[in-house]
Amino acid sequence: MIPDEIDAPHAVVRVLEEAGIEFVFGMPGGDTGRIFDALYDSSKVKTVLVRHEQVGSIMAEMYGRLTGRPGVVMGQGIFLACNALFGALEAVKGASPMLLLGDFTDMAPFMHHAPYQAGTGEHGNYDLRNLFASATKYTAAVYEPKQAMQTLQLAIKHATTGTPGPVAVVFGSRSLAGTVKTRRPPRVYTTDRLLAHGIVRPAASDVARVADRLLASSSPVVIAGNGVHASRAWSELAALADLLSIPVATTATGKSAMAEIHPLALGVFGNWGQAVANEVVSTADTVLVVGSRLSPTDTCFENPELLDADRQTFLQIDVEPLNIGRHFPATAAIAADAREALAALCEELRPRLTTATRQGAQRRRDHVAELKVLHRYFAEPEQRSDDVPLRPERVITEIGRTLDERALVTMDAGANRLYMTHYYQSRGAGTVYQPSSIGGMGYALPAAMAAKLAFPERDCVAVCGDGGFAMTMNALLTAVQYRIPVVTVVLNNSVLGWVKDGQRRRGNRFIASALGQTDYAKIARAMGCASARIESIADLVAELGRLKGATEPTLLDVVTTEDAPFWQVQSPFAKEGAGGE
Repeated sequence: MIPDEIDAPHAVVRVLEEAGIEFVFGMPGGDTGRIFDALYDSSKVKTVLVRHEQVGSIMAEMYGRLTGRPGVVMGQGIFLACNALFGALEAVKGASPMLLLGDFTDMAPFMHHAPYQAGTGEHGNYDLRNLFASATKYTAAVYEPKQAMQTLQLAIKHATTGTPGPVAVVFGSRSLAGTVKTRRPPRVYTTDRLLAHGIVRPAASDVARVADRLLASSSPVVIAGNGVHASRAWSELAALADLLSIPVATTATGKSAMAEIHPLALGVFGNWGQAVANEVVSTADTVLVVGSRLSPTDTCFENPELLDADRQTFLQIDVEPLNIGRHFPATAAIAADAREALAALCEELRPRLTTATRQGAQRRRDHVAELKVLHRYFAEPEQRSDDVPLRPERVITEIGRTLDERALVTMDAGANRLYMTHYYQSRGAGTVYQPSSIGGMGYALPAAMAAKLAFPERDCVAVCGDGGFAMTMNALLTAVQYRIPVVTVVLNNSVLGWVKDGQRRRGNRFIASALGQTDYAKIARAMGCASARIESIADLVAELGRLKGATEPTLLDVVTTEDAPFWQVQSPFAKEGAGGE
C-alpha cells in the first residue's frame, strides 16, 4: 500500500522496487544524489558504483538484455549524455530494456540564469533532453514531484513494451525537492498495476500460412537473430528445427540462439560466418528469418548469391511489424513475440507431419552432417596451431573446450570479435553476447560483470582485444570492490588489429594503430585481481582452469600474434562495403 504522502526521491525508489529492478549502476552527481540517498534505505535495490558512466551503461544494457527487466544507469545528466550513450545505442538497436536516470542540474529557481552545468536548453545551456532523445526509444523531462513518480512508471512501460529499448528520464531539481500526495488527483497507483503484461501473440491464420510454406519446402533454413535471445525462445527454436530437421544459421548478434554443437546448428552466417552456414543459406529454397533485421554484414552486403528474394521464398517472424519485409519481401509472416510464434508454429506442424515429410527431414539432417565434415565445421587447421606468439584461433578454441554449456561469454569489438564469432563454438543456447548493434570497443568486461550479477551461479567470461580492454579496464576496480568474480581474457597483440589490417591492405601505411607492449596482468594485480601472463601453449593449458569456478576477479593476459588478419575469416560471399573494411 502506498502511503498518503511520500518524498519524491523515495517515491522514485519505490517505483524501481515495484518494477522488480535489482541494481542501479552509476555515479552520484547533481540532483541524482537525492535518489542515491533514498536508495540507502532500500533493501531491494542495490547500487553498483562504477568509475565511468560508459561502464555503467554497458552493465545496464547487458543486464536488461539477459533478464528482460530494465537495467538502470544513473548519474548527473550531462555526464550520462556524454558517456552513457554507448550502452543506450546498443540497447536501442539490440532491443534491451534500459533506463537512464539523470538530472538537468538546473539549480532551481535560478535556471533562467544559465548556471554551471545546466542542461535545460535555454539561452546559454545545452539541451539535455534532445541529447538523450536522439539515442533512446523515449525521453521524458520531469518538473514536479508527482510527475517524477508517474513518469518513471511510464518510462518502465516504454522500456519493456513492444520492442524493448532504452528510455531516459531527466529530473528537474524541483521534481526531487517536494513530496508526492498520492491520494489527490491525479492518483498514484503501484507500478505493477500499471505495467503492460501482454505478450504479442501470433494470429492463427499467419501461423498456418508459414507452416504451409515450410511443409512445401524441400530445402528450408532458419536464420535466427537477436530476437530469439530477447524473447528467450531458445528451446522453441530447437524444437522447430528438430521437428522438421531444418538447419539453423544465426546472425552475429544471434550467435548461440541455438547451441552450435546441435546437429542442425550451422553457426553464424554472413561476412564472418561458417562456410557451411553460408552454403546452406545460399542453396535454400525457403528462408525463415526469426528476430532479425538482417544487417549488411549478415547478408554480405545483400549479395544475391547468398540471399535472393527472386529465387528464394522468405518467411519472417518479428515482434515489430515494421521489420517484416524490410530488406527482403516476405511471402508469409508472423508479427509476434518469437517464443510465442515458434511454439505456435510447432503446434501447427506436429499433426500435419507425414511419412514423406519425415523422410525429407531425415535427408536434410544427413546432408547437414555431411556438409559439416566437408567444410571442417569448427575444426580448421589453425585451431590446432602450436605457434608462438599464440594464434587467436587456438586460444579461442581452447576457451570453448574448457567452458561448460551454461557459461556466459561476452565479446568485444574489433578483430578479436570476428575471430570469436568464427571460432568460438557455443555449447549452450543463449550463452554468447556481443556489441553488434553499434560494435563499439570496451563492451566485453562490463557486460560480463552484469551477466555475473544476473546469474551468479554461472561462469562469466569476457573475451576482448587489448584495445577494447584498455577503454574500460577501470571496471576491474568495480569488480574488485563488489567481489564480482568475472574472468577477463585479453588477446594482447599490441595493436589495433582491425585498423592495422586495413592499413596493411592499403600499402602498409601504418599510423595510429600500434598500442605498444603492455603487461595487463600486472595492471590487474595492482587493481586487486588475480591474473596470469600467458605466452605459450604450456602457459595456456596451465591457466585455463581459471575460467571455471572463479571466486575473484581474474584476468588472463594472452600474448597473441598480430599476424592474424581479419580477412582470414572473411567469407568469399563478402564484398567490400563503404569504408573499405
